[in-house]
Amino acid sequence: MQPEVACPKCQAQVTPSPVGFTWWGGALGPRMLHHVECPACHARFNGRSGLPNDRAIAIYVVVTLAVFSPLIYWVLTR
Repeated sequence: MQPEVACPKCQAQVTPSPVGFTWWGGALGPRMLHHVECPACHARFNGRSGLPNDRAIAIYVVVTLAVFSPLIYWVLTR
């Protein structure tokens, strides 16, 4: 069980719930970035730092595309 934290959006003291799946990271991304959701206002943020994950999500997406785009290109052009 996670401890109560202050939500960065609504400032309520809540026990955030882990996010299981997102469009940008599937099932793995939210676990890597400790992505949680406030049950009061549904804002999503980093459960460890309490800060938004926007920058980390952008880096995750760019790195994932950089790694898998050449692989997909190679498979499609064989």
